[in-house]
Amino acid sequence: MLLSYANSFIDTFQGVKTQFLNTVVTDKKVREPLQSFVDAQTTFAKEMAKISNTVYNQVTEQVEKFSAKK
Repeated sequence: MLLSYANSFIDTFQGVKTQFLNTVVTDKKVREPLQSFVDAQTTFAKEMAKISNTVYNQVTEQVEKFSAKK
């Protein structure tokens, strides 16, 4: 659930960057490398969100198991 919110936020934020590039940088040869950088940022941010979500879920699961034993 949290991952979908994070991905939605990332998509929105990175979409604004893409729209900015398309509006401000009119030369395709200049815009393409910048867009590639934005795409790489998007991939990185989504992977970090995915990893964070996995860690959170595993920690929560282990804490619940530990708490249930007491």
